[in-house]
Amino acid sequence: MSISLMEFRKHVRMFFIFAKNSLLGYMEYKANFYSGLIMETVFLLSKLIYIIFVFRLGIEINGISPDQMMIFTGTYTIMIAIYTGLFMDNFYRFAGHIRNGTLDLYMTKPLSLQFMISFRHVNFAFPIPNLIAGITMVVLAWQRLDIDPSLIHLAGYIGAILSSTIVMYSVLLLPQILAFWTVKSGSIFDMLDKCWDLNNMPMYIYPKWLRRIGLYVVPILFITNMPSVYLIERLDLFLAIWIFAAPVLSLLVVRLFWKLAVKRYESASS
Repeated sequence: MSISLMEFRKHVRMFFIFAKNSLLGYMEYKANFYSGLIMETVFLLSKLIYIIFVFRLGIEINGISPDQMMIFTGTYTIMIAIYTGLFMDNFYRFAGHIRNGTLDLYMTKPLSLQFMISFRHVNFAFPIPNLIAGITMVVLAWQRLDIDPSLIHLAGYIGAILSSTIVMYSVLLLPQILAFWTVKSGSIFDMLDKCWDLNNMPMYIYPKWLRRIGLYVVPILFITNMPSVYLIERLDLFLAIWIFAAPVLSLLVVRLFWKLAVKRYESASS
């Protein structure tokens, strides 16, 4: 247990070093930071126009009021901030590490290879507008719905966000691992990327069969819906259990798949 704790602390410490190096890179090339910030802000505004239009219509969809819909949209935007900040740059570079042989260099480091590939780069530009907009929407909707601002509600929502982050990492890393066999897995990743947009609206607008697939088979709908479902108190016993089970199972699957892929990896220099 002590060794595992030491390893965990070492990896946490290294993550902050990675984040510091990424921040220094942005400070050195400020144009990259500002261009990324502006681009993501424009993209966010284009999405918000659509959301504001739907909100002003005052339409209730399958029992979801406009204020509740704002909870879903705000959570969706927060999850985009987490994805673009922690995972996007690393996942886009994944296949290139295999093609160019930089994966061989990472293998020599005294850290988990999966950790190095997953968290080497941290993006500080893209998350800022999404995080501000997402938190603002959730807080406004929280107040309008008169949800009790207790520590239990806040802790439960943050816990559901953490659970969704683990599921998001696992679901979006899986197609990247296919690059060990195909070198390029862009088409599969693009397909999942398009499925991600299903989270733009509450899952209750979709038929039951699609919801079940998106929650339990390929849990892409899990990612932004579960924190919102918890907050608007539509979480039944089975979904409450699934919030705890899904991140464990998805992380286990992706870890097993990773180990299988690394075993058959052949060095680019061989």
